[in-house]
Amino acid sequence: MRIFVLGATGHLGQAVVRHALARGYKVTAATRQADPPALRGLRVRIVQVNGECSRLREVSARHDVLVDAAAPYPLEPCLMGSASWRAAVEAAVSRTTRVVEAAQLNGARLAFISSFTTLPRQESAMAAMESAWRRSVFPYFEAKAAMERVVVEAAREGLPAVIVNPAACLGPWEFRGENSSLVRLVLARRLPLMMDRTLSVIDVRDVASAIDAALKRELFGRPISLAGHNLTLVELARQILELDGRGGSPIAVNASVASMAAFWTALSYAAWNQATPDPWRAVPIAADGFAMDPSPEQISLGLKFFSLHETLRDAVCFHLNWWPA
Repeated sequence: MRIFVLGATGHLGQAVVRHALARGYKVTAATRQADPPALRGLRVRIVQVNGECSRLREVSARHDVLVDAAAPYPLEPCLMGSASWRAAVEAAVSRTTRVVEAAQLNGARLAFISSFTTLPRQESAMAAMESAWRRSVFPYFEAKAAMERVVVEAAREGLPAVIVNPAACLGPWEFRGENSSLVRLVLARRLPLMMDRTLSVIDVRDVASAIDAALKRELFGRPISLAGHNLTLVELARQILELDGRGGSPIAVNASVASMAAFWTALSYAAWNQATPDPWRAVPIAADGFAMDPSPEQISLGLKFFSLHETLRDAVCFHLNWWPA
């Protein structure tokens, strides 16, 4: 099988690439970098693509599967309906449309990695109000939903597309910098406060396995939620620190307070024409987390997932070895 992976240097993209190689597939890794360190030593063909995927049809030709693990995530706040808001959502939709068209014109199957934030959930009235507020000031949520709709509509028209909505992802091969990695920030003791929020955590390797299994089972056209292990962010950090050998636990803070703080922090940086620091940019997504149960589709795949201990152990080991202090 010939696999073309968009976002091959990212956390999920790395898992997809390595899963495919382990099964003997031929892998083309698409990235903006000419010689990405994350792909060194791996038997992959590397092609460069831009963020708009303008040459995607040509470079992804003659592949059986196109995996999109690089969907945009516009996290800077702006007013719903403003020019900035529309530009962020339209850019995300335009890029996804090119991905869909490339798969259609090349006769390839598509595996699209969406987000748990697009999934329906049961919420209290207060939680629903907070969720609505987040969606009114952060275009990330509308962009994710709009991209998913593009793929679902293409599937209705005949595109063999697998859509997965994984829980929050952890595991090895996270080559992003310290400010963008929850595990590295926790290990560096840079998160003394954390949201008192329950979310579901899944191993990136399990997401890669689920994509492969769903393609084989031809579970096309409907979003497949992928649940993991449910726990609070504070407990997650405590277990990471326990594996580090030094122990400790951050102080829990209210998720609503944290979301509001992230919003005003982002506006403050925007006033000075500066990008919001990555830890603050991730707050709205984490605040949108919720406990998840395995979906019928996930159960039907019959996969054995990693335990939380295995996921955190391998994530911590990766960071301590790849990013030594």
